Amino acid sequence: SGDNVRLRELYGEIAQLAPRNAEYQRGLGLACYLTGDFDAAIAALELAASLQPGLAGVDLYLGISYYRSNRFERALAVLEQVPESGAGGSMAKFWRGASHRALGRLAEAIPALESAGAAPVVLQMLARTYSEHAAEWFQRLLAVAGESAPARLLRAEELAMDGVNQAALRELDAALGLAPGLPGLHLLKGRILWAGEDYESGAGEFRLELENDPLSAEANLHVGAYLLDTGEASEAVGHLRLADHHSAGDGRARELLDQASRAGTADLDAPLSAVVPEASPEPTLENARAAYGSGQPRHATVLLQHLLAERPAALGARRLLARCWLLLGQYRKAADALLAVLSASQNDPESLYLLGRSYESLASQAVERLFSADPRSAGIRLLRGESFERAPRLDLERALAEFRAAGDLAPEDAGVHHAIGRVLFKMNRFDEALPHLEAALAENPGHGMANYLLGRIMLVRGRRQDAIRSLRTAVRARPELSDARRDLAGALALEGQADEAIEIYQALLEAHPGDASLHALLATAFRRAGRMQEAKAQADRVRELAGR
Repeated sequence: SGDNVRLRELYGEIAQLAPRNAEYQRGLGLACYLTGDFDAAIAALELAASLQPGLAGVDLYLGISYYRSNRFERALAVLEQVPESGAGGSMAKFWRGASHRALGRLAEAIPALESAGAAPVVLQMLARTYSEHAAEWFQRLLAVAGESAPARLLRAEELAMDGVNQAALRELDAALGLAPGLPGLHLLKGRILWAGEDYESGAGEFRLELENDPLSAEANLHVGAYLLDTGEASEAVGHLRLADHHSAGDGRARELLDQASRAGTADLDAPLSAVVPEASPEPTLENARAAYGSGQPRHATVLLQHLLAERPAALGARRLLARCWLLLGQYRKAADALLAVLSASQNDPESLYLLGRSYESLASQAVERLFSADPRSAGIRLLRGESFERAPRLDLERALAEFRAAGDLAPEDAGVHHAIGRVLFKMNRFDEALPHLEAALAENPGHGMANYLLGRIMLVRGRRQDAIRSLRTAVRARPELSDARRDLAGALALEGQADEAIEIYQALLEAHPGDASLHALLATAFRRAGRMQEAKAQADRVRELAGR
């Protein structure tokens, strides 16, 4: 009947009558667990375990009680004793994964959670653990190779996600100077330009991306869309067919192909081999690259696996194999291939970046499974929106729809308001974003990113004093957010507080001495402060950097 309090009282009386009876102590321990008294549950279950080792259910609920009491190492030791094949095996795996996660051991948590079944509570924790593990690999990339092209791509993606597009473009240009052939650089640059309605320049970047990654579904989609829109329908079809073949099935390429078909420009029912040539069967890295580049990633995986069976130390082959698995949606296999690379080359920047992306994709898969199981959960809709927002193509419209659905289910949730405001800001819909950001800050006035976005909106509206207040709060909460400091300095300079602006610019230049735009801003601040010689020195520095 669910009367757990009375249940506990009765088991307490029974256990007093027969204190050496293991089954009665188990009953008392379970009743204490059900009432949330985990210390009492532990005492009774420990006694039951000592009286009759292996008694069904004791180790499982003793381990969970240890977890609930934040005794995670002890929980693991006990949960390891639960037979995996028994009735509580899946539960024990889940709580072992939860304990590893609580201890920060995400690599150990993931296999336990992956084997714990598909219950919503399991998938939700698995999705968050995948995301946290992705963040660990990204942090490692930034720590060991912070100036590498993959690290700059990562920072650019984060800046673009926050709507700070000019800073993202600066990072991308620096990365292209280091590694012009790295897949993803031109793709993100194209996204930013396309989102700003500079379709011609965006299409140019997507074409450059296809030189580095011929099978990029997104680049092929946008190049095909641009060609179709500019009257080059016959040339568009090849790009759109590849986009349709290698996309996640969102249907956008198929819609454009149908449009081209109605124009009578191509036979859309021909096999894909009509678009790409047959690849060589010889298992060499060159042939595998050719297979990948000609639209046959499955064939490339066969070649690469044969090659790696003979030459397991061929790291370039493993990286390409990981890219093939990512393209084919086999994210766990991609992660395994990259972990093998990193076991031999621990700080390989490209592998660290791709491994983080693999775990993010695994998180998105888990979220989709969650959504299928429970579409009426605000928390799941929020998770799903975040996965769309962080997806490679920055699918902001779908993210916004999910966040609004979460808001309908939980209208007072500050996190949902911040998410809605953040996405609307990225879409330059400032008037709509403003009330949501204000609602989030009413609940959490010190929120760094919400204050930054609000400060940016105030700058656009010319309300510099309001902007300064919000940006100061953002900088206190997120001192690593260089764009918040840059915007704060600009607002201060315009409000006659040039000396403070100069201090901020100089501090930023210590971290980025070659940033010509910062030197130009510092020159302007010096002029506003009447320090003309110093202004001239900064202007000279700008010309020097431009002449490199």
